[in-house]
Amino acid sequence: MTLALRADGLTKQFPKASTPSVQALSFDIQQGETVAFLGPNGAGKSTTIKMLCGILRPSAGRSEILGFEAGSVDANRQLGLVFGTRSQLYLHMTVGQCLELSAEMYDVGASKKKRISDLSDAFGIVPFLTRRVRSLSLGERMRCEIVTALLHKPRVLLADEPTIGLDIVAKNSLRTLILEWQKHERTTLMLTSHDLSDVEALCDRCILIDHGQKRYDGPLKEMKGDLKYLRRICVTTSQVDQALVQDAQFTMNRRENEYTHMYEFSTDKLPMAEAIFMLSKHYGDGLQDVTITEVTLEEVLEARYG
Repeated sequence: MTLALRADGLTKQFPKASTPSVQALSFDIQQGETVAFLGPNGAGKSTTIKMLCGILRPSAGRSEILGFEAGSVDANRQLGLVFGTRSQLYLHMTVGQCLELSAEMYDVGASKKKRISDLSDAFGIVPFLTRRVRSLSLGERMRCEIVTALLHKPRVLLADEPTIGLDIVAKNSLRTLILEWQKHERTTLMLTSHDLSDVEALCDRCILIDHGQKRYDGPLKEMKGDLKYLRRICVTTSQVDQALVQDAQFTMNRRENEYTHMYEFSTDKLPMAEAIFMLSKHYGDGLQDVTITEVTLEEVLEARYG
């Protein structure tokens, strides 16, 4: 399998900083992988992304994109960039003109018109092609940004906060489009986002960094560690102020309001079927509804960085 991205001992020391922004960071990403690159503010995420795309040069170490040195012309031809806080489009030009210009810059060639047409259809931006960029809503513009990034058939897509500022409908639509296109073209996706619902929707693997150093690299679902066994059951009862279940196997039981009770337990100590049976027996005919949830990714990061 082709190695899409490699960072080997990547280090960046800014002249006035007392400690390096990134310290001896190393990772490999295979072709077609979807990887979240996460960490708290100031962890070194943006600095790493800038070194991968050649905006910054590392103080030590090196990075490669498909075997080419990061920042080189050959590497950048394989790279697509989407920044939620920075536009690649020109506000006073139409979307169609921006796409034509980008295609010329990357020398897309004779397939230019078909490529623009195919991507415009896939991402639903055909109605925007004749509109000036400044007239688009944020959600409409972000679709156009992604089409621009994919126009030259990059084999690696770096997406930094691609859904920032979007409403829930626009976010879900954009996530679906990115995921479908990533699978269609086997594009490697490296995503940085503070919206962890983006991460859970798009990524299978996670790299966590803190203070410029790697803290975790592995499957997203395994990042929870022992917290992966934690479950919460929300019980709605028809009886006002009914007593809570008193059992040591429930590590938490509390009253949310007069009709709603919350329980917390670990499935490696109390099987789910047994927990449900205990609650059903206790509440009897008064049981109206049961909702089961897992620990969220936000809580996992809070536990790691809090």
